[in-house]
Amino acid sequence: MKVILVDDEPLALSHLAEELACFAELEMIGTYRNPRLALADIGKLAPDAVFLDIEMPEMSGIALAEKILQQRPHTQIVFVTVYEEYAVKAFELNAIDYLLKPIQLKRLAQTTERLLQRAGSQLPAAPRQDWVRVQCFRSLQFERAAGGSATLRWKTLKAQELFSLLLHLRGKPIRKQTLVDQLWSDIDWKKGITQLYTAIYQIRKLLQDEQLNIRIENVDEGYRLDLNGFPLDVEEWEQQMDTAPPLASESLEQHKQLSAQYKGDYLAEYAYLWAETEKQRLRMKWLSHAKQIANYFIESHNLPAAAEHYLEMQSVLPTEESLYFELMRIYDSLEDRRSVEAQYELLRKMLLQELDMEPHDSIRLWFDRWRSV
Repeated sequence: MKVILVDDEPLALSHLAEELACFAELEMIGTYRNPRLALADIGKLAPDAVFLDIEMPEMSGIALAEKILQQRPHTQIVFVTVYEEYAVKAFELNAIDYLLKPIQLKRLAQTTERLLQRAGSQLPAAPRQDWVRVQCFRSLQFERAAGGSATLRWKTLKAQELFSLLLHLRGKPIRKQTLVDQLWSDIDWKKGITQLYTAIYQIRKLLQDEQLNIRIENVDEGYRLDLNGFPLDVEEWEQQMDTAPPLASESLEQHKQLSAQYKGDYLAEYAYLWAETEKQRLRMKWLSHAKQIANYFIESHNLPAAAEHYLEMQSVLPTEESLYFELMRIYDSLEDRRSVEAQYELLRKMLLQELDMEPHDSIRLWFDRWRSV
């Protein structure tokens, strides 16, 4: 197994090199005090494993690890540190191991065994074609070719939110400072940037493990997510909406299918403040289109179909007050008093539970007048 060592402290580097020389299974092909020089040689040397000091002035071991893994995803990483708390967190980077200085030979033997075991288990695998689409309506999921969707096993909630944010701004570079301010504003900058590196590593590792051909690239002191042609349900839906023919009898089914593709608000299951504007924009686009379909039924004197369509909308967006009111008016036209009252009661309970408020004055006035007739 070919390994390289990177540590800015010459004595520590020399000590580690001497200790590793005791293991015949390991072939030391390079030692570096400058992490940038090590990175420049990664492609040429193609090491199986890299031992990295975490605290280095030129570039932290965390930052160097993510750059190495971007070039060579299967490289095994072993972190070396003086600080136990640093190592215990290990930044949850899925590194093969971490070592505390001063390094003991017995402990290094355990690390070597882990490296060899991992190397033996890394057999070439045929590319899987399981995943066919990323879904953002309602929640972040990944659609399988065989049908159904799944949520990936994110290491942390922050890793999931970071991926969601990069996906939200897909194709655009986002500075590390912006990401730290957005996701780790409650801790100091040094800890925040470490958490960012940790989460980036975790995401890349997960994408690699799941054989998802989605890349997170290092650009301009930040990152950019490249879907690499991977479909996104929100994008596909908007493109189909924008190119759909005018609503008419011959295109009605197409428009109904487009409306049904909206499974729920954009990333609705998460309280991501940065997603709120996009969530509202997509919601209004869907509502406007879905109401056009309902109005088409009404103008065609097909009130039962209009009611059914509004009920489908209501199941997707149960907090939208206007949908209850439109159903009340349709049921009134159908002389279905029980359904009018039921919709008003559903609206009243929903608003009380979700927002602790009563129905809008205009709806209450309409209902009071209707009930008095």
